[in-house]
Amino acid sequence: MFFFLSKIFWGIFAPLTFISLLICGGFLTQRFRLGRYSLTAGVLLLIICGFLPLGHNILVYQERQYPVITSYPPKVDGIIILGGSIDFKKSFAWGQGQLNEHAARITEMVALAKRYPKAKLVFSGGNGNIEESLSSESIELNKSLKNMGFDTSRIIYEGNSRNTYENMIFSKEMIRPKKGEVWLLVTSAFHMKRSEAIFQSNGWPVIAYPAGYLTRGQYKFIPNFEVLENMFKLQIATKEMIGIIAYTLTGKIKSYEVSNSASHHSGSSRI
Repeated sequence: MFFFLSKIFWGIFAPLTFISLLICGGFLTQRFRLGRYSLTAGVLLLIICGFLPLGHNILVYQERQYPVITSYPPKVDGIIILGGSIDFKKSFAWGQGQLNEHAARITEMVALAKRYPKAKLVFSGGNGNIEESLSSESIELNKSLKNMGFDTSRIIYEGNSRNTYENMIFSKEMIRPKKGEVWLLVTSAFHMKRSEAIFQSNGWPVIAYPAGYLTRGQYKFIPNFEVLENMFKLQIATKEMIGIIAYTLTGKIKSYEVSNSASHHSGSSRI
C-alpha cells in the first residue's frame, strides 16, 4: 500500500506537475477568485523554480554531506549496490543496456569488485514502476555485464524491490548479514542520507560509499535560463526530502535509532 500511495502522491505533487496543475486549473477557473489565486501562484512558482537555481542548491547541500571517498577499509565482507541507474524498459525494448544519469553506481561497483575480490556483491533493483514488466533492473544489468565480459557469477541479484526500503528488506532476507561484517552501501550521493538511515536504523550497519554526483558541489545564486535543468534538479532534491519525511513518519526510518547510533559511533558509518 505504501508503494502505491507514494507513487500517487508523487505523481500529483512532483514540482513540475503540481505547478502545471495550478496553472491549468487556475486558467480554466479564472473567473473565480480561487482560480485567479491558483493561476497567480502557479506562474510565480514556475518563475521562482524555473529561473532560480533552487533545486541545484538543495542538491549541492545533499551531495556535500557525502564527499568522494579517498580512503578505503582494509577488509570488506560485502558491497550492496542500489538500483536506479538502469532504464530497464528501454533496455528490454531495444535489447541493449540503457544507463541513466546515475550510471556511476554501476561503474563504481565494477571498481570496488576489483578492489575487493573476495567481497560479496549484491545488486538490489527490481521494477520501481506501478505497471508490471517482463524485465527488471537486475535482469537487464546481468545482460549488460555479461556482454562486457564481467564475471556475473559473483553478483547476488535481488530483483523484487520497488523502492529503497524494499532494497534493504529483501536484500537482508537474502543475505542475512552477520554481526561484525563490514558492508559498503553504494548509491548516489544525493540519495545516500535516506538510504544509509534506512539500513542503519533497521539493524544493518553499513559504510556509506557515494557513487555519482549531479552537481559540482558549488552553490549558485544568479538566476539563469536553464529552466529544464533547474526543474529536473528540483524534482530529484524534493523527492529525497519528501522521502526522508515519509519514511520517518511511517517507521521505515527509525530516527531514534539513527541518532542514538550516531552519538555512540561517531564517524563509524563513513570510510
